[in-house]
Amino acid sequence: MVSRLGEDGGIRTRGLSLRVIALISVLAFFFLFMIILGLVMVIQVGVGHAIILVDPFAGSTSDPILGPTYAIKAPWVTAVDIYYATETFEDTIPSFSSDQLEMQIEVLVRWSLDPEKIRDLYTNYPNLNYKEKAIESIMEETIRLITKNYTALQTIEFRNVVRDQVETAVLEELNTEPSLAGALTRFELDLKNIGYPAKYTSAIEDKLVSEQQKIQAGFERERILILANATAQEIVIKTAGEAEAKVIEANATREAIELILSSVGQTENQTRIAELYLWVQALQKIAPEVEILIVGSDGVPVLIPTNSTMP
Repeated sequence: MVSRLGEDGGIRTRGLSLRVIALISVLAFFFLFMIILGLVMVIQVGVGHAIILVDPFAGSTSDPILGPTYAIKAPWVTAVDIYYATETFEDTIPSFSSDQLEMQIEVLVRWSLDPEKIRDLYTNYPNLNYKEKAIESIMEETIRLITKNYTALQTIEFRNVVRDQVETAVLEELNTEPSLAGALTRFELDLKNIGYPAKYTSAIEDKLVSEQQKIQAGFERERILILANATAQEIVIKTAGEAEAKVIEANATREAIELILSSVGQTENQTRIAELYLWVQALQKIAPEVEILIVGSDGVPVLIPTNSTMP
């Protein structure tokens, strides 16, 4: 009897243990399933991002859900993440000038997506390859149409004009492209560089150097002409001044002689007195340090101070 009770108790204990283990396993599986389901169903949407929920069974596409937020979806629903804040695209586009010179146009474009148009954009481009399919092709065609209106040299001289035309034309084409659904906003285009073949660049540099040398030669020639004119004018002015000084000196000498003759009151030997005055003036220039000259005139000595202010 005891042995049977022991056997029954052991059987009950083993049965209870199996049920507990099974329950724990079910609960663990349930919690694990809920965690996995939660990870699949709950989606975090970051700043600047939007998600579109695509239900393959219902064949529906939701409106964009903008971050930052969390979204809940069914396990079979696909969440498409789309960045709409500020997107950039850089490309080098080969094109030709009107004189058939190949140029490499480096452009950088920036834009944002209108959240209200994201769903239509996704419908037209499920792979979100609108940059390659639309933007790049539109830029290539538009830039080539514009550059063929300019020679290579004009693209250098009128770079700002070319850039403005490219930006305006590309923006207009993008805004009117039906497949983009008007989703692009705040569009900016930066024409970073226009690359030319090495031989052409070298020729342009040689031409610029030649023009600079020509300009420098013109400046040098003008400077020499200005200096020559200034020297000639200086000589003319100096000569005129010397001539005027001689005229003034001659007039002063004449007035001095007339005054001497008037004061002496002699009417005879006027020529001799004039010669004597001129001789005294010459001696003053030759020997300015002599203070008194003794001159004999008709045997009568006359004292004449050289520093006298009297004529």
